[in-house]
Amino acid sequence: MSRRESGNPRTWETPDGAAPGLRDYPGRDLEAMSSAIRYHSDILSIFSPFLGDRILEVGAGTGNISKLILDRQPSHLYTVEPSDRMFELLRERLRGNLNASVHHSLLSGFMEAGHAAEVDSVVSVNVLEHVRDDVAELELMRTVLRPGGHLCLWVPALPALNSRFDRSLGHFRRYRKRDLTRKLEQTGFVPVQVTHRDIVGMLAWFVVCRVLRQELSPGKVSIYDRLVMPVTGFCGRWLNPPVGKNLVAIARRP
Repeated sequence: MSRRESGNPRTWETPDGAAPGLRDYPGRDLEAMSSAIRYHSDILSIFSPFLGDRILEVGAGTGNISKLILDRQPSHLYTVEPSDRMFELLRERLRGNLNASVHHSLLSGFMEAGHAAEVDSVVSVNVLEHVRDDVAELELMRTVLRPGGHLCLWVPALPALNSRFDRSLGHFRRYRKRDLTRKLEQTGFVPVQVTHRDIVGMLAWFVVCRVLRQELSPGKVSIYDRLVMPVTGFCGRWLNPPVGKNLVAIARRP
């Protein structure tokens, strides 16, 4: 994956810098995940208590999370997506919704254009790992939040799970819990919770992506969503697993 904008330190790009521009991202991983209804619903169920009326989604992709947010009927949802192809799909998917606006830019460009002074909540799902300077991106997220507002993050966890597939998607990192907590505090956030999710999916990812060196496909995702997500959702809600494929972070701007 390549998301890159010349001269901006808060850009999305491939780790090796091989691809030329942010507008080239094909989004094959997002398309593979588009059928993962339980997966996205589980994420939003965690975020819901911290979502206000004016919400900004950073890196909205094809709108899988956006549609679930809009089901809550916020006063407005701002969506930001830099990829040409993903932006067109997102715009078409949200067309006609008067409570949503779609912006073809990075977060920095969205803010420079003055589209939203302060929002109640910032949502970012599987985005921060694509940003080389993730600390600078977190600072922007804090800036766009009103005091007392919440950041809702979902990122890949455990560097030991890093695979060729991760690298092909443009992942700069998978996060350790302590490192993500430190970066949130470093950028002026007060962490409310930073917890692991998807302990079952962790094993599946290790086998499929590390051992077998395969990629996600709609078929694999459908099986995962139908068979694995009910189990991993239960574990996340009641058992607070010490490890997992992802980290969820809720943080408040003081």
